[in-house]
Amino acid sequence: MVVSGRADVYGEPMAIIETFELSKRYGTRRANSVLAVDQVSIAVEQGQVFGFLGPNGSGKTTTIGMLVGIINPTGGSFSLFGASEPRDLVAARARVGATLETPNFYPYLSGRDNLRVTAAIKGVGQPRIEECLELVGLADRAKHRFRTYSLGMKQRLALAATMLNDPELIILDEPANGLDPQGMKEIREIIRILAGRGKTIFLSSHLLWEVERTCSHVSIVRKGRIVATGTVEEVVSAGTAALLKAEDPDALEAALADYPGASSVRRLDGGVVVALDSDDLGTLNRYLAGLGIHVSHLAPYRQSLEDVFIDLTEGDFDSMTEIAS
Repeated sequence: MVVSGRADVYGEPMAIIETFELSKRYGTRRANSVLAVDQVSIAVEQGQVFGFLGPNGSGKTTTIGMLVGIINPTGGSFSLFGASEPRDLVAARARVGATLETPNFYPYLSGRDNLRVTAAIKGVGQPRIEECLELVGLADRAKHRFRTYSLGMKQRLALAATMLNDPELIILDEPANGLDPQGMKEIREIIRILAGRGKTIFLSSHLLWEVERTCSHVSIVRKGRIVATGTVEEVVSAGTAALLKAEDPDALEAALADYPGASSVRRLDGGVVVALDSDDLGTLNRYLAGLGIHVSHLAPYRQSLEDVFIDLTEGDFDSMTEIAS
């Protein structure tokens, strides 16, 4: 499903990023090598805000590294703006702005002077620097040294540097990582402004609630492989879940954990949420009644993106803190 996007001359949506079984293996001997990215195929169309989600070590940053040209693929291929040959990718990447991991600025220079250094490399003039400072809300702190900036301000300056050449595609690797709620809100608002200007945004993130509020499309990657992709609504609605309550929630939880059609079970608000392979709640109710468990509440439950993510990547992280930081 296409939410937005420019059509090409044949009326088809234009793919800004397209990967075809893209893979990356580290190490030459297969027995001792690591397959970080395993046949990833995705398509990001113009105007989309596309979330690329996965636990730590799932291949997100490696995939981005291949797209921006700092990591060489070992299998498959990809294109940017339809360009896939090395010579053509050089020109295509001139239309891309990327912020990767920790912003790299001179601590003793002001925010404005740091942007001047980047602008000189990109061949951008002073008016564009001021526009970008205004865009990220740093115009009033532009004279202050970078080392005095909060983490949120540093992230916003990195976004300003990314926007200097007015890129058509913006790639962001964990843009709100480590920020407080106010900092997350600021980054979210900047992303919305950029999306409103027609930019295509591809971002990796652990912050699933933020992604659900910000992105139009998502892919979830587990151990280097895509396990779900589509619009946010399609991914969230792909499975069926139910919220149940009974007099003995412990017995209810145990019974649901043994139900053949259950893919995950968890406690919620005095009840139990179960993710199911089908929407046949009648069979589930009869199964529980046969065990002597009579439910007082049984209703469909709309899962969040975080619920779906946990269900699809269960066991890939040690605690909830890993997917919320």
